[in-house]
Order: sequence, then structure tokens, then C-alpha cells
Amino acid sequence: MSNIAKFCIKHRVTTLMAVIMISIFGVVFTTRLQLALLPDMEAPAAIVMCYFNGATPSDMEELVTRPLESAVMSVSGVDGVRSTSSDGVSQVQITYVEGTNLDIAATKLREQFDRLSLPDGAMDPIIININIGDLMPSAMIALRGEDLADLQALAEDTVTPALERIKGVAQVTVSGGVKQQISVEVDPTRASGFGLSNSYIAQILTAENLLFPGGDMHNGSQTLTVTTDAKLQTVEDVANVIIPLQTGGTVRLSEVASVRLETGDPEAVAKTDGSACVVLQVSKQSGANEVSTADAVVEEMAKLRAKNGAVEYTVLYTASDYINMAVNAAMSNIEMGVVLAAVVVFLFLRRWGATAAIAVSMPVCILTVFVLMNVFHLTLNMMSLGGIAMGVGMIVDNSIVVLENIYRYSAEGHSRMESCVDGTKEVFTSLTASTLTTVAVFLPLGLSGGMAGMLFDDFCLTISFLILASLVIAVTLVPLLCYFLLDEKKVHEHALKKAEKKAKRHAEGKRSLGARLNEVYTRLLGYFVSHLWVGMLASAALVAIFIAACMSTKMVLMPAMDQGMVQISVSTPVGSEVKDTTAIADRIVDLAIENVPELESIYHITQPESSSVNLVLSDKEDRERSCDDVAQAMRELTRDIAGCEIAVAASDMTALMGSGSDISVDISGNDYETLTMIARDLAGQISLLPDAVDVTTSIAKEVKQVKITMNREAASQYGLTAAAVGAAVRSELSGSTATTVTINNKELDVVVKGDGRSAASLDALKSMPVASAFGGTVPLSSVADVNIELAPQSITRVNQSRQISVIGDTISGDTTAITREIRKILNNYTLPDGYTAAISGAYEDMMDSFGDLLLALVVALGLVYFVLASQFESFLMPVIVMMILPVAFTGALFALPLTGRDLSMISLVALIMLAGTVVNASIILVDYIRQRREQGESRVDAILHACPLRIRPVLMTTLTTILALVPMALGLSEGAAEMMSDMSITMISGMVISTVITLLFTPVYYSVIDDLSHIFSRKKKKQPPTQPPAEEESAPAAVE
Repeated sequence: MSNIAKFCIKHRVTTLMAVIMISIFGVVFTTRLQLALLPDMEAPAAIVMCYFNGATPSDMEELVTRPLESAVMSVSGVDGVRSTSSDGVSQVQITYVEGTNLDIAATKLREQFDRLSLPDGAMDPIIININIGDLMPSAMIALRGEDLADLQALAEDTVTPALERIKGVAQVTVSGGVKQQISVEVDPTRASGFGLSNSYIAQILTAENLLFPGGDMHNGSQTLTVTTDAKLQTVEDVANVIIPLQTGGTVRLSEVASVRLETGDPEAVAKTDGSACVVLQVSKQSGANEVSTADAVVEEMAKLRAKNGAVEYTVLYTASDYINMAVNAAMSNIEMGVVLAAVVVFLFLRRWGATAAIAVSMPVCILTVFVLMNVFHLTLNMMSLGGIAMGVGMIVDNSIVVLENIYRYSAEGHSRMESCVDGTKEVFTSLTASTLTTVAVFLPLGLSGGMAGMLFDDFCLTISFLILASLVIAVTLVPLLCYFLLDEKKVHEHALKKAEKKAKRHAEGKRSLGARLNEVYTRLLGYFVSHLWVGMLASAALVAIFIAACMSTKMVLMPAMDQGMVQISVSTPVGSEVKDTTAIADRIVDLAIENVPELESIYHITQPESSSVNLVLSDKEDRERSCDDVAQAMRELTRDIAGCEIAVAASDMTALMGSGSDISVDISGNDYETLTMIARDLAGQISLLPDAVDVTTSIAKEVKQVKITMNREAASQYGLTAAAVGAAVRSELSGSTATTVTINNKELDVVVKGDGRSAASLDALKSMPVASAFGGTVPLSSVADVNIELAPQSITRVNQSRQISVIGDTISGDTTAITREIRKILNNYTLPDGYTAAISGAYEDMMDSFGDLLLALVVALGLVYFVLASQFESFLMPVIVMMILPVAFTGALFALPLTGRDLSMISLVALIMLAGTVVNASIILVDYIRQRREQGESRVDAILHACPLRIRPVLMTTLTTILALVPMALGLSEGAAEMMSDMSITMISGMVISTVITLLFTPVYYSVIDDLSHIFSRKKKKQPPTQPPAEEESAPAAVE
């Protein structure tokens, strides 16, 4: 393997053709790689939704949620279940064990649900598998116009079908419009006179509106298909439906009900820049190219507007904007890295040939990575591009070491072939070891479980591909390029002139700055090597100082990331109407327009009891305030708005990592009143903590609701069952969809409902006529008790037990400190039997991720040791090389408090990367010291000769890595580069400190370990022999 450079130079045509082929494939495959915002992170989770209109939270819990939970828990692979029962809606969140196949799990769930007997009127449960990468829509379009009904029709009939035909589009969700329906409003007085109930009328409408295949008939030699066409075509057809009476005779529907075409109440209201609109959310298919999908949607909308003048729209959001931003940031970092690396090489070697060799090798290395990404089916996303951007500075390291050594050989007078072959051969071992140690740290990081593993999988693979490709190129292409570009005579003459000039200056007492610095370094090195205890004490002191400085650093899950969006969530009381919630949302919009000059656009989607207001800000470089500053300003402005709860947050991708509150305590048990008492008590104690703010509980506000309790004996006298009474009440108050009628190619629901009198008051409801089985009607109060009672607005259950949470935030943002205080409160709090209180939220998410990453760090260190031990065939050499790590790790974290940043998951990933990169300089030094000693030099001479010779490649590799990281550290780019600013700062700090320590203290560690090994071997020799002489003589040979 060490003669690989010689092979490549002798077979130069083959080598060059291979490089050209890889470059061509790289360019081709780059255009074929799919673009996405995030890696494909299919979290093992699902949500089950079930709707049952008109049911109270207690009814939903008893009739729907509990059966669903039991069915879910019977499916293998389920890790946990969390449910929320509210008015008419049951939501069950399922967490699976890692590695669960979601498609198979969904099939098993469906089988279990099919066996359930849910109440009549309850919809079939809907199963939604969660894929984090698909949570954000690929595009959001706002259709503008005067008439919302026309806009809804336009969206459903024209725009949605056109967009769903686009390759890669999974579905288009329409919100904000209003639908038309045929309303059948039954007059209770006239209907009861004929003995008709709403449910009976609905049954007749269903039976009268059908298309019934009848089979075939023969007409001579022809066979004709027979169809009974009884489809209702118009509103008049519906009004003229003849209803048979149970007592005999018939009556037309129009005689007992008002039948008309009407616009239904809006389920949601959408507005953009203050004008009502219909919002289309476009979701991509799993595995589809997000950029091409989003661009195709925008292109299709432009075509639709050209064809149909009624299509007026605004593009609210496209994922391609953010992805292109991330791609541009990565590409600018790559370009800057190539330029900076070339500049560093030129400044150190002052040779255009060497600079050209680096400038050619880097693009080839990056194109090789694109080929490998295509082979392994990776996408170009924020993390994979971040990996390329982070690795740009590293990929030149191997080439620089080879290049510098070839030029050193040439300067010593060797021939061109000898310089290229022997110069590469000498550093091949140390290059392989340093590359393998760097790659080894990414293996456990990519394989670590949880969210960290999924998020950094692509990152680890791309950076590993880069570094492995850089090793191959450094020992194949770089020697070949040097063979073509190197003028060994000129290099040798330049070296001789430089030596003469140096000797002349020395004789005259003049020395260059470089020579003086080199002399200072050699003296300092000599001092530490002769006073080993001073070097060891200095190392220990530095570690202690750095640790002390890091003690004040806060721990957070992910660093803040400015995505240019602020989201304001509004919650209004149960029973609020859309118009009331919309009025509050409009007020927030007005405040934002008046007070946020950075505002580019604003839109909101409002439902009866909630609204989401989204502020889209101008580009980061065009505004003075950050996203967080704007969010804080809006928080102050909306504080005085009464009648609702408002939460303001700067929108970013880090929310996908777990958006738990700083304070979160989950209390579980069965009795709701006991849970409420415990939650209020703990919330009171936690709110007294100095750092705690906005401490609240998830105790649902108790709201008034009407409960109808059957009087079974009285009902039986009229031939009525509980189901008949329930159906009558439901049909009167909520209405029921009897059938659908197609008019002008639009499907319209035919809704049968009461005239609204029974919903006017409690007395009116009690007097509601219920059709008797024996004919005639009976008031509801005669067969049931109708009362008002207080009941919780929603009921939350976790793993089939009721749960209430105490949640809140902190002033400082220090989750660890507040959790320590909360734990003290819980330890001193006595809970009743059967009740538990557990800390969750942001702290639990953070500890899970940190635990995974720390385990990955330990495994990474083990792999680094394994690689080094195998490379050096020694147990002690890896220890010498790795003694730099404590100083490097603590020094890296030292930068966080200095720059006012927090310790996050990103910082820990940087530490894991440092474990593989900072040892590279030590490997180069130790390997060269070992080579000099093998040539017969003493330990001190080998150190004093080897270290100054290796300063240049060590400084060159460190500088290229650091300079490539500077743009990301400064947060000059948005997207992935901004999120990785903390990683860059940690890496730069660790590399600067570790490089200085390596050059000064690695020889000290080498000497100390060498002395210890000699002391240990001398003790071994002093031990009395325990074996016969013949065996004793053969033993040393075996050890050697």
C-alpha cells in the first residue's frame, strides 16, 4: 500500500482517466441528488384521530378513547400511549419502540380497530404515521378574491386537482373557505303533526337518491345494461321528494321543511395581509424531491392564472426557498474553503504548483462524495450539506501533509520521482491512522439512537465520505500532480539559497521572524522536555481552569436558529365562535403591521377556538432585529389582549427536536379531583421559585354542559330506547348529512336539521318533541332528565391513566438548575397511593439526547484507541496521542461562556468530532519522533529535531480547518450554517488550544510514558526467574 504513489505515477494515464471519470460522474450525480430540508427522519410514532360530533369530553373518553387505547396497547411494538378527549374529538398519540415498521404497525392497528364497536355516528379512526421531515408543507398558497364560496369551489374543482396531478405531490389541504349545502330545516310542529322525525326524513332522502344497477337484458341480438337512475338533480328535486306516512298517505318534503341552498358556517377563516383568502397546504410524497415539487407547484399556479383570470394567488411559503438557502450557504462555504486552503498553502510553501495541486484535489474530493451519496441514496439536505461545509477544511489536511513532505524531500536534493514516492511513503502510516481516527468517531455518532442519531446520520456519512476520499486523493492524485508540476532543481536551488541567506544572517547576527519564533519554540520545547513535571502540571492547571470557566454554561437541547418567521398561537374559551377568534387574530395582525417594520407578509388561519398568526420577516441581512427580538416585542404588545391565551414563539427547525417547556411535571392517577388538587399544590410551590415564570397546570377549565339522563321506565311506555332519544337530540341540534346531490358538477351535502328552536334555551330543549314508536310525539323531559353540570373541557390520559401536567418557563433559560430545584420539591412531597409525579419536557428530551451522545463519545474514544493501537502495534502509543483530549475537550467548551453560548446537542457533536481530529497533529508528531529514534537518535534529540520539522504541516492543516469554519462560526449564512455556528465555535476553540498544547506538551506526554514504560520493564527484569533457563531465553524474543 505504501508504494501506491509509485504505481499512480507509473500508470499516470490510468490514474488521470479514473479521476476524470469520477469527476464526470460526480457532476452528473449532483444534478440527480434529491433536495430536502431535513434528513428522512421517520420517527416511530403515529396519531389516531376519531370524531364523534356532539359528544362531551367524558363521553369521548368512555365511548371512544378507552376502547381505542385498549386496541392500541394490544399491538406489539407500542412503547407508550397519550390521549386527549375533548368535545367531539379523541386524539391518541402512539410512541413505538425504535426500529418499528410504521406501515406494518398501521395495518395491525387497523385490524384491531375493525374489531371495535364504536358508537353510531362516530367516524372510523384515522391513523397518521409521523414523518418529521414531512410535517412542514412543501408549499403554501393563498387564493385571493371577494367571494369565499367561489374561492372554495375554485380551490376544490380547479386548483387542487391540478396540483395533485403534479409528480411528487401527495395531497392538498384546503382551509379558510366556505362550502355550499342543501339545508333541509324541519318544522317540528308540522312534522310532529304527521308523526315524522328528522331521522325518518333523512332515511327517506337517502333511499330516494340513488343510482341502482339492475343487471342485463336482451333486445333482439343486443345485450343492454339496465340501471335505475333515481338521482336528485336540483334543489327542487329535493324539496319535491314524497315522504310516505306511517299512518298511510304521503306528504311532500317542502310541506314539512324549508329546503334551500345555503352557505355553511366556515370551519376556519384564513387571511393574508388582512384580506380573507383560501389557503392551500401542499404536502409532498415520501421520498419525493422537495425542491422540484415546490417549484412545480409555483409553476403550475402561474399556468392556472394564465388560463383562468379568476385565479389570484400569493405564495406564502415554499420549502425550496429554505433548501436553496441551505445549498447556497454550503456552496459558499465550500468555495471559501477551497480559496482559503489554497491561500494557506501558497503562504507556507510559496509555490504555484503546490497551490494548483490543492486547488485541483479539493473539487475532485467533493465530487467523489456526491457519487457516494448517490450510491447510498442520501439526499442533499441541511445536515448532509452541513457535513460537507464542516469537512471542507479537513479534506485538505491529508493533501497538505503529503505536499509539504514531497517539497521537503525535493529541497533536500532528492529526484522528482524519489521526492514524490518517498515523501508520500514516509507519511502514509500517520495519514492512514489520522484519517481512520477521524472516521471512527462518526460511526458511533451516526449509529446512536433517538433523535440525535436520525438527525446526524446524513451528516456523519457525508463527512466520513469526504475524509476517506481525501486520504485516497492525497496518496494517489497529489503525488501525481506534484510529479507533473514540481521543478525539483528550482526547489533545491531555492532551499540552498535560503540556507545560505540564513547562514549569512546568522553570521551577521540577523534572524528572520520565522527563525526567531522557531528558536523560541525549540528552547521552550527543550525546557519542557527536561522539566517534565512542569509540563504535566501546566496541562492539569489548564484543564482545571477550563472546567471552572465552563461551570457557568447553561445546557439546552438545540441552539437558537433565526428562520425569519414568528408564530403567534391564540386560544379562546370553549364554545367561542369563529368570528370572535378572528376578531382577536385581526387585532394581532394590526399590531404587527404597525410595530414590526421587518414584516414582509402576514397570514393567519383561524378556527372556532384557536388561531395561528404567522409573521414572515425580511431576510436576515436586511433587518436589525433577530427573530427572537421580534417575538419578544410582539409578546409585550399582545399581553393586554383579554379573553384569550396568547403564546408567541420564533419559528425554527429546532422545534422538531422536542419543544417541551423548561418546567414540566407530569402527575398521573385515576381520580381527576385528586389529580387537580396535587397539580394545584405543586404549581403553587414551583411558582415560588425565583427563576420560574408563567407556571400553569393543564387542568382543563370546567365548562357548563347539558347532560341528558334517560328515564328508562318512562321511555319504554312510549316504545323509545336510549339510542332513539339520543339520535333525535343529535339530529335536532347538530343535524345529519342524509345524502349528497351533484349540481353543476359540484357535490353538495343534503343536511337535515331542526329549525334551531330547541337549541335556543334549556327549557326549549326540555320541550323538544321526540317521535314516539306508537305515533305522535312526546316532550324530551317526559322521557329523560335534562340538567346543566360542570365538566372538564378536555381529559388527558397517558398509558391508560389520567394525567395533569404542571408547566412553565424560566427567566434564565437554565433548565438544569430549575429541574434541580423541582426535584427537591418532589422529594419532600408525599403523594397518595397510586399517584406518581415525574419530570418531563425539555429537560427529559435534553437528557435523552445528551445520554445518547455521551455514549457515542465513549464508543468513539474506544474506536480511536483501537485504530491507533493497531496502527502503531503498541498499547502505550495511543495513550500518548490521546493524552491531548482532556485539554482539547475542556478548551473547546471554554469558548461557549466566552461567546455567551449554551452547551447544546450541537456542541456535544463537535466534541465527538474533536476526538477524531485533534489527535491527528499528535499522530504526526509521535510517528515522526518514533521514526527518528528508529534511525538511532536519542529521545531528546529525536523530539528536538522532529517537532520543529513538523510545525509547518501541523499549522497548515489546523489553519485550513479553522479558516473554513470561520464563516459558519460567525453565522454569516442562514440555514444549516447558522444552526451549526455553535459547532464551529467549539471546533475552532478546541483546535486552536489543542494545536498549541500538541506542539508543546505531546513530547512531554511521550517522554513521561516512555519513562514509565522503562521503569515498568526494569521492575519486570528484577523479578526472580520462575521458568527453566531454556524457556527464559526464548521469552524476550517472543515479547519483542
